[in-house]
Amino acid sequence: MAIQLKSQDAFRQELIKLGFSKRGFARSIGVSEATLIQISNGKQSPRPETAKKICSALNVEFDEIFEITMR
Repeated sequence: MAIQLKSQDAFRQELIKLGFSKRGFARSIGVSEATLIQISNGKQSPRPETAKKICSALNVEFDEIFEITMR
């Protein structure tokens, strides 16, 4: 199983609404910029802990931006 963003565009829009760049957001949640970029581009699945950090920082529920898929 893997965690994937439901919509890459919606994720980017949420960052912009909160005034974050990808770099700034990554720093604020304590993950590397490279990791966040790969997650936002759908090339990497976040670990559950990272997904939780992202949801908390965006103030959204997991199911609003992520889905669990079978690989």
